[in-house]
Amino acid sequence: MIIKLYREDEGSHSVTTEKIQRTFSILASEPQRGTIMVMEQDGKLIGYAILINFWSNEFGGNILAIDELFIESHYRSRGIASRFIDYLVQSRFAQAVALQLEVTPTNTRALKLYKRLGFVAHKNNTYDLLLK
Repeated sequence: MIIKLYREDEGSHSVTTEKIQRTFSILASEPQRGTIMVMEQDGKLIGYAILINFWSNEFGGNILAIDELFIESHYRSRGIASRFIDYLVQSRFAQAVALQLEVTPTNTRALKLYKRLGFVAHKNNTYDLLLK
């Protein structure tokens, strides 16, 4: 499913099997960093989310970053992502004070969903500096 996500919505950086395995390994051995959650329906895997925790001085608490959220195409528009995000909010998952996510500007379907759920754009731009 992770490979499917990046085929559908190509990121700025390539995702390899090695990166995926390293993510699984780190989150399994250091659960304070985050978790991977899966979504099932009738015993079938239909989606997943990678959630990353980090402390924010600005927000005064733990931020839960939805690093990846993927629902299989034929299960979309059934409220699964909305219910998942509502679960994170209602349960205050990881004692989060805020949820954050990124969305590709051309992914209008996801943008519409996130705005409807109350997400707002940052006033600041985000920049990356890759270390070699």
